[in-house]
Amino acid sequence: MARYGLVIDVTKCTGCMNCFLACRDEYYGNDYSPYSVAQPLNGQFWMQVKEVERGTYPKPKVDYIPLPCLHCEDAPCMAPALDGAVYRREDGIVMIDPVKAKGQKDIVNACPYRVIFWNEELQVPQKCTLCAHMLDAGEKVPRCVEACPANALVFGDLDDPQSEVSVAQASAGIEDYHPEYGTNPVVKYIGIPKRFIA
Repeated sequence: MARYGLVIDVTKCTGCMNCFLACRDEYYGNDYSPYSVAQPLNGQFWMQVKEVERGTYPKPKVDYIPLPCLHCEDAPCMAPALDGAVYRREDGIVMIDPVKAKGQKDIVNACPYRVIFWNEELQVPQKCTLCAHMLDAGEKVPRCVEACPANALVFGDLDDPQSEVSVAQASAGIEDYHPEYGTNPVVKYIGIPKRFIA
């Protein structure tokens, strides 16, 4: 069994929003039960692209940080979930069961990254599944990775030392997004914006 991971290289991201659009295209209006129910038109962004602007004219610097669910090994969203509504698969993907999680809005509030959303119509919490339905059907990568023209997203098996994601995670500069949260995410980053001197 593979143990999936994702590395996001912020230095390569151009802010094109292809990952965001591919995710919306895959999930808006599409029910993939038991993996997930249909994403509504408004209010949900399972792949966000945060724009970080630093500096001032004439020396500004803009970076883009793609932000899906980080599939944390110490996932805070699991604590308030009742009846196993949030669980970790053997491959490391953290899932929300859309049937068991019905009515459990506390799951949304438990995520410090704010990447779990509440579907008001269906009364369920929802988030990125790393396209588990596609991976289980034999696809090699999630839609966001497939759609990235800059190769800023690298996905693969963390237990395979030859995989692209293992090589990327072994590179210098790999870091957690908000390490102070202590969640031990399997989604890692390269080049998170820091202060700079122009």
